[in-house]
Amino acid sequence: MPRSKPSMQLRLGGVSTVVLSLCALTACDGPRPVPEVRVEAPVTHTPRAIPAPTPGSDGANSPDGTLLDGYKDRSPSKSEVYRSWQLPFQARAAIAELLILTADDDPERMKELFTPNARFGLPDRRQIQARPIYTEDDPLGLEFLTGFRGATQRFKKRATFNLEPLPGFEMFAATGAEPVWCSYMSDNKLDYIGLRLVTYQGDVKIDYIGFFEAMPTQRINMANEGDPPPVIPYMRTPPSLTLSEDAPAE
Repeated sequence: MPRSKPSMQLRLGGVSTVVLSLCALTACDGPRPVPEVRVEAPVTHTPRAIPAPTPGSDGANSPDGTLLDGYKDRSPSKSEVYRSWQLPFQARAAIAELLILTADDDPERMKELFTPNARFGLPDRRQIQARPIYTEDDPLGLEFLTGFRGATQRFKKRATFNLEPLPGFEMFAATGAEPVWCSYMSDNKLDYIGLRLVTYQGDVKIDYIGFFEAMPTQRINMANEGDPPPVIPYMRTPPSLTLSEDAPAE
């Protein structure tokens, strides 16, 4: 009987070895590390009051109020309505919706009106000094919205409104072949807001908005930037296949 003790110890040692091996395979030394998952915090925005109009501007001098005053008490349309618009016929409806959301200081809903790569800059068809509305550091486009709110407050409630292209070229905009440019102009014709609308994936979207950050006091000339795109699309006429009367006879 005494001789059986060593063999028992060997058997216990073998069991211990197997247990240790199983522990190594099943991570008995502790829980496995959990991979880190980054959860982006939701971007929130508290609506702000409409800024006061710039002293001396049309909006400040108008007895009817500013451009935004005409839209601050209006409710935005449902998103389904946006998809029923067609250029150029509902261009002004899209701009009215933009002004309603601008007055409401609602950048989230405003995203539905813009193309993914919408930009803002100076009010020029050449899109001078254009930069993205939405960036990684400014996902709600608050820099644009703050500047645009201040610019719209400089215009009177019934500011001069222009819509291009001219009548007779509607089909180019309706098919998405050409953009539609709309603008507001101050009484002294120095201050402008320019908006470029396009057909994007079948829906009417705003692609560019131009405005001056401060009220201009003189006409700004940017001749070095080249000629702006034409208002009326270029038309290519087919070559004539008939001889004119002045053509030499063979």
